[in-house]
Amino acid sequence: MTQNTKKFILQNENILVNVKSLGAEIIRLKSKNIEYLWNANSEYWNRHAPVLFPIVGKLIDNEYFYNQKSYHLGQHGFARDYEFEVIEQSETSITFELKSNMQTLENYPFEFVLHIKYTLLENQVKTEYRVQNPSHSADLYFSIGAHPAFNCPFEENQQRSEYQLVFDNDQTPESLDKDAGIALNETYPVFKEKGFLTVNDDIFDKDALIFDPNPFSEVTFMHQPTQKKYLKIKFQNFPFLGIWSSKKSSKISPFVCIEPWHGIADFSNHTKEFTQKKGIIKLSPSMIFECNFDIEIV
Repeated sequence: MTQNTKKFILQNENILVNVKSLGAEIIRLKSKNIEYLWNANSEYWNRHAPVLFPIVGKLIDNEYFYNQKSYHLGQHGFARDYEFEVIEQSETSITFELKSNMQTLENYPFEFVLHIKYTLLENQVKTEYRVQNPSHSADLYFSIGAHPAFNCPFEENQQRSEYQLVFDNDQTPESLDKDAGIALNETYPVFKEKGFLTVNDDIFDKDALIFDPNPFSEVTFMHQPTQKKYLKIKFQNFPFLGIWSSKKSSKISPFVCIEPWHGIADFSNHTKEFTQKKGIIKLSPSMIFECNFDIEIV
């Protein structure tokens, strides 16, 4: 965390949220003495809930081409590592802003204005992404996605493997296979029961589960032995969905990420041409793109 990073508190009768200006990232979500958000323990994974912008996932060789020129971006882009400015704030809402600058333009030659807004509504946190193209003449190409990590298990004397992810329909999509973070045009089955995904110890042995296309709009964390539901993530109209936890040797990481995306990693047969990247969004001059998702305590 840089010296300029600031922390902010949002609170209502049901929820306490902490947010930091670095990456405009939620770093705590607490309700009724339960901590729902991952604590960024670097032994497993040192982030909480980063935004993925202006790309989601990896590029082949971390490289892309635009207007016949080569540029380089690391996995998930750069926004998560920049200081955002607060432009609006109340007890239950805060809006952050990041604008293109000389540094971003070196490897991402597009003007942009990115707003991330968090709002508490009773027992839920709404996250809103707003991308504006401030140019009057050039198109803006980008992807954006969420990467919130949730404690799993939520309470002591529970195991991660006792949890199920309960989806809002009975579809059973297969996960994209990957090679070193690059998507392959191959899939493998992960569902053993329609609408339910058990968080087995080996579920992330092949890295993240990636559903392309994403058939879901809700997922709930449920402790199977007690049938207690803890948390619901609601995400309308996100074309891709990732589900991930880190895999460090034999250790089982005590968190699970639910990641609704507008964008996806490069496929192995991609030409590196940025405008033709799968999932890329083209935003015309002066236009605005918006999307949102909710985290609900149940």
